[in-house]
Amino acid sequence: MQVLEHTLVFQCTRVAAIDTRALDIELSCFRKMANASWTHKVISFNRTGGPMRTAINLFVVCGLLLFVSSCTYVPFDTPKESSRAISAEGTRAGRLVSDLTGHDSQILAMAPLFDGNDALGARLRMIETAESSIDLQTFLIKPDLAGSLMWLALYSAAERGVKIRLLFDDVFTTAGDDQIATLNAHPNVEIRVFNPLSRNSTVAVNFLLDFSRVNRRMHNKVTITDGSFAILGGRNIADEYFSIGTQYDFADFDLFVAGKPVQTLSKSFDTYWNDAWSLPFDAIDDGDIVPLSEAYKQFQNRALEQEVAIYDRALGSEYIRQLRNGEVPVYYGRVKIVADDLQKLRTPSGTGPFAVGDAFYNSLGRAENSVIVVTPYFIPEEYGAEYLERLVKKGIDVSIVTNSLASTNHPYTHGHYARYRKRLLRAGANFAEVRASAPPSTEGVETPLTLHTKIALIDETYVFVGSANVDPRSIRQNSEIGMLVRSPSLAKQIKTQLDAAVPIYTYSVSLNDAGKLQWEDTTTKNNPPLSPEPSAGFWRKLVAKVSSWLPIEQQL
Repeated sequence: MQVLEHTLVFQCTRVAAIDTRALDIELSCFRKMANASWTHKVISFNRTGGPMRTAINLFVVCGLLLFVSSCTYVPFDTPKESSRAISAEGTRAGRLVSDLTGHDSQILAMAPLFDGNDALGARLRMIETAESSIDLQTFLIKPDLAGSLMWLALYSAAERGVKIRLLFDDVFTTAGDDQIATLNAHPNVEIRVFNPLSRNSTVAVNFLLDFSRVNRRMHNKVTITDGSFAILGGRNIADEYFSIGTQYDFADFDLFVAGKPVQTLSKSFDTYWNDAWSLPFDAIDDGDIVPLSEAYKQFQNRALEQEVAIYDRALGSEYIRQLRNGEVPVYYGRVKIVADDLQKLRTPSGTGPFAVGDAFYNSLGRAENSVIVVTPYFIPEEYGAEYLERLVKKGIDVSIVTNSLASTNHPYTHGHYARYRKRLLRAGANFAEVRASAPPSTEGVETPLTLHTKIALIDETYVFVGSANVDPRSIRQNSEIGMLVRSPSLAKQIKTQLDAAVPIYTYSVSLNDAGKLQWEDTTTKNNPPLSPEPSAGFWRKLVAKVSSWLPIEQQL
């Protein structure tokens, strides 16, 4: 017992005193605890033994608390300078915006980005032409080809003197701290990490010991250049979002925008950037930094032929060329931008405020004829299901496009979605589910298709676009950003694209005469309805079923 108490105090004092990646120390603590005489006699305030036993027990408890706190320690008190977006005044982008939209502070010029290659090309072109500033906010970054291309593009912009601010969420970012640190070392680049995990512990230990904080994430995604151009939507920085061959081919959507409302996006970025949970990257990374010149060479040499081909294809996109030359229409509309108040992440789970969620449902409430919701994960909860049922009763045509069990990248969410599917079908809503075996969107790449698009169309007049899914995690847990656009021409263009794609890429889901679910592949004729949850294997069905029994809906 004395050896154990000494070990706890010594090890945990070391962890608290040395704020480094203490995984080895942590494991050492656990190994020594496992090898020691750890029995029910360690902490027992009801036993006899007098003041000495009580004092020893308190000593052990203090040691345990110190150990726990050190394992989840994040230096949020690190000093940092507040900063604001750089004005677009004097830049070519600012002048172009004035030419496009005049002086109307609510008008945006817009171009939809359906194709992943086009979306990558638009981002690279924006970064390459930036003159003064780049602000990039993302949920995750991966160390893949897309991540490397973005690293190189940002590095080149910084070399030109462009000021870069990069804010990313920590939990699902798999790019290594050392890789991020190399870019952060550039004098024109500042990187902050939102609500970081403690580097003293593994991800699992962070969630186990500090769940209430670590579970609340920043899901916002926006790229802004020169305070005038922006891309808003569902894509993160990873191959699957840009049609670069991976395990899944993500069908996603972004909106390229230009105009004075971009300043509102910049203000939202500033709010998150200067928040107490946004930590300068230097505060969590204390490893050796590869010299910038060497890092640049490493990125250039890494799969160089592949990266060059992807880069050339993205910038050579026919759509981007046509957009630049005015050969395809630019859409105009009035917009309302809404971002979640960061207080949402610090209130008890599910208590709000729900700025983006409220804006989404309020936008559906504008409908007089039709509503189309496209979302990868559809778990509307009781209030959302009732809301949609009321719309149907008013005579509004309600359609939901989402993933099938075979196409989703998170099969455990499907069990909870399925609870609402049959109910809303009975109410009169329409459902289409993406076929995993649909034709690939990237030529020659045979990967399962997964829907990641997040948009809503209202009456072919309004478009709601942003980062939020229709599920409790987006509505209640994480922070999100969204934009309501009033643009009949844009809404009709998106509707045209959906009308063309839905029959090719989805099953039609309905109820038969016996009230049972049936799936139909509308690309074939005179074929009988398919078996339940078509193309989903045994394990996916099992995961979905078991998940539906668990009280985890609020976390999905």
